[in-house]
Amino acid sequence: MDRTVVAVRRETAFRDTVCALLAADAGAVPVVDEAERPVGIVPSEALLTNLEFHGGHDPRPILGGSKARARWRQSAARTAGELMTGPPETVYGDAHLDRAAARLAGSSQPLLCVVDPAMRLIGVLTAHHLLSVYQRSDGSIAAEVRALIDRPPDTVTVHVDHGVVTLNGTLTFRSRTEHASYAVARIPGVVAVHNNLTYDLDDLAITGF
Repeated sequence: MDRTVVAVRRETAFRDTVCALLAADAGAVPVVDEAERPVGIVPSEALLTNLEFHGGHDPRPILGGSKARARWRQSAARTAGELMTGPPETVYGDAHLDRAAARLAGSSQPLLCVVDPAMRLIGVLTAHHLLSVYQRSDGSIAAEVRALIDRPPDTVTVHVDHGVVTLNGTLTFRSRTEHASYAVARIPGVVAVHNNLTYDLDDLAITGF
């Protein structure tokens, strides 16, 4: 996430809100209250309405339906509070990447407001930040996979090609081989797992009946 937080207040003027959004370079800028808690966001689309309808001085649009009329009304906004949408999507700072990705993917908002336990804004998280995990080198991923599996190279080999992990070798128990796919897939930067591991003992077999 970006910990260099750029945020505005409800009373922040239009032009200052634009400058804040450009400085944040995140597609939107959070709006916070006096306790630094996020109460909304101002997306770039909301600011563009001022250009589209010349600050609300153009006639009310006849074509374009309710969406065009809503943009026309928004074009007369002069403060961040009049421009913002809410409530903002939030996520705690210790959230796992997959949870943050799920929140962002299911939201119409371009960013997540990262908050501390007191709900104060401590950063923002965008798709760009999340997708940056795929810039990890194959060597770095392979090292983490080997540490996770914790087996000698002559027992299990790890090959990584453009983030795709291939596991070959033998483990003692079947449960360990099946868990390997689950655990390795959750390593940041892993695109897919090809699990070719075999096992000596089937500890998942149901016996005694």
